Amino acid sequence: MTTAIRCHLLIGPPASGKTTLAHKLAPLLQGPNGEPGLVLSTDVIRAELFGDAAIQGPWPEVRDRLLQRLHEGIAAGIPVIIDATHARRPWRLLYTQALTYARPVEWIGWWVKTPDEICLDWARNRDREVPTAVIREFAASLAHKHFGPDRSEGFATLVPLNPAVETLDTAALQRHVDGLDQRIRNAVNRDRGAKSLHRYSRLLDLERLLYLIRLLTTFNGLDSSDPGTASALQQVLNPPPQGGLAERAAAYLASWKEIHGGNCECYADVEAIRSDLVWLEENGFFRLDWQSTRPLDLGPEGPVQGSSSNGGYPALGDGRIFRRVFTLLRHILQEPFDAPAPSANGPKGRGQAEGNLYSHLIAALDGIEGSYAHGQEASLRKDLELLLTPYGFRPKPRSGRPDSLRHGYALGTALLSADQLLDVYALLKASMERLSDESQQPVLDQLRERLLWAGVLQEDTGPRRFSKRALANRSITADDPNTLAGTLQSQQVEQAIRDRRRVRLRHLPDPEPSEEERLRGLDGGFRAWPLQLLFHNISWYLAFETYTPGRRQGLIRTLRLDRLVLLGEDGNARRNSELEHGAALQRLQRLLHVCGGLYFGTSIEAQLELVGDGTGEEAAALGTPSGSQGYDILRFSCTEAVFRLIREEPRRFPPEHTRYSRPIPGRSSWQPGPRDTLKPNPNPETDSHPYPVELLLPRWTVQDDWDLRAWLFRYGAGIRIEQPTALRQIHRQVAQEVVDLYRDSD
Repeated sequence: MTTAIRCHLLIGPPASGKTTLAHKLAPLLQGPNGEPGLVLSTDVIRAELFGDAAIQGPWPEVRDRLLQRLHEGIAAGIPVIIDATHARRPWRLLYTQALTYARPVEWIGWWVKTPDEICLDWARNRDREVPTAVIREFAASLAHKHFGPDRSEGFATLVPLNPAVETLDTAALQRHVDGLDQRIRNAVNRDRGAKSLHRYSRLLDLERLLYLIRLLTTFNGLDSSDPGTASALQQVLNPPPQGGLAERAAAYLASWKEIHGGNCECYADVEAIRSDLVWLEENGFFRLDWQSTRPLDLGPEGPVQGSSSNGGYPALGDGRIFRRVFTLLRHILQEPFDAPAPSANGPKGRGQAEGNLYSHLIAALDGIEGSYAHGQEASLRKDLELLLTPYGFRPKPRSGRPDSLRHGYALGTALLSADQLLDVYALLKASMERLSDESQQPVLDQLRERLLWAGVLQEDTGPRRFSKRALANRSITADDPNTLAGTLQSQQVEQAIRDRRRVRLRHLPDPEPSEEERLRGLDGGFRAWPLQLLFHNISWYLAFETYTPGRRQGLIRTLRLDRLVLLGEDGNARRNSELEHGAALQRLQRLLHVCGGLYFGTSIEAQLELVGDGTGEEAAALGTPSGSQGYDILRFSCTEAVFRLIREEPRRFPPEHTRYSRPIPGRSSWQPGPRDTLKPNPNPETDSHPYPVELLLPRWTVQDDWDLRAWLFRYGAGIRIEQPTALRQIHRQVAQEVVDLYRDSD
């Protein structure tokens, strides 16, 4: 086995004495032939490349030359000293865990802890002055409670030094060098037998996984089809990276300033990220239908590949701790607002409320192997502090203080971006207010509460937010508690739809049953399978399938909610097969498509002939040439102005059943679209209505649908109905009645 070579990473803010330390330390470190240690300085390399150490220049050029010399020194067995600030964790992990060397390397961290004010004073006496802000920023980064230098970064040991208070002459440094073996043995002994190592025991692998989860939840899975997410991602990297999810995630992780200010190349290993994505998928982090009691699969325990020799591990490097923390994290991803219901008397205090939350989360994870045991509230609290706060999973409200633990732990909006969630909230609110849909109130209240918790929605104290899309129509349906338009009955019918239960309904224009009929058990109602609630034009309707004993299919109808009374469930009748319910819904959708309205006739046989039984086989008549059984041709001619308006409504009726006039040579101002079907030839140029239109519609629609007549007749003399004759006569009669009305009044 090849003996590990000992290399040294100097750590400290600018002007802290690192370069002096490096040159004093080098002679004490001997190579195989007695040569001193190799000092690699980024300042020296910059001077070589750009002519002046003060010129930063492109970092890749500096990095490539430094790494080339590092690999050469290690291959030759010469101890290497890297002289740079290494103020941020990713800069240290690059050497200790991200790189692969020709032989094992044991990394020693020399942490130069010179006080800030001393560094500023020494910087003023240097030939190349370092800005005060840079010194303070790097010093703060090194002093960070969670991300300061630590043995878990892969160091065999960390040696703290303070040149401002201790003499670092040759003798003192020799004592430090001579004591390294003992320091490392003590550290290794403390770790021995304490951790069950796993695939994410190395800090580099663990943090890459955590930051990957945070990236995907913060930016909605990197789905740039959402304009809000796309705009936010452009703030990270522009132009956006190409490739698959792993390639794009790697590019964003390397540049995301939320992670140690950016420049995090050590986390941007595409193949490692691809493996992380597979692991997250296999362990249920991206799936809402996950079997919640399945434990995490960490693979076999054992040594971690690629670790520096005798390097340390983080607390989560222990498989037992990792399993319980990531089981909690998976639960948080899937249930970001899981929290105990507030007691009737309200929380007695923050500590008690948080304790209740910890107990609630432990109970929610009960039964999952490796999760928290009852009574481990203190462990869960500590894990939350070490995981959510440092790695950015706990959002901060605008006050800058972390949100209360009582409000749950949103890991980003996950399913939708924050901007999209606000639009959904605004549309849901409009649906309730303008469409009189009181059934949405509980959902709206819960959504508002959770958006407030997450800091996405602000209290209604400032300017009101309006959605980019709004509802202009207003429902004319009164909120009558005695009909389906009332909140209680509408909720009951929704439950019947979900459970596929048959109900009894009464149509309000129908007379109420007499006393004699009541005594005979008659309630004046009819039996039906409720299918869907539909908003059409200015009112809510219930679409239902009537129940006909002895038949598999019934007539599909729609009636206004305020014209229907729910008498109750029809015994315990329920469709056992979702296929039957789905087939009826499929027929409803086909009827809505071919009719262009909510009137579906009065014949079950006619409906089935036109749209099939909903099992996947459409009726033979659908889409066939004009004159098919069950269809009638509606033909009318228009003035140019009305023809233009009708062409602006291409989806009112099935496009495949709509045929427009061809343009009039030398006269027409319109050009057919790529989806326009042209069949009728124009009428003679002398005709006042030169543009014919043909619609292939169900016979019942042409004969009896008031919606169709209201649409046609609103154009007045702008259209001339030509076929069928009966509808033409009705048009004439209506027009004549209007003329007679005004003639008599005049």
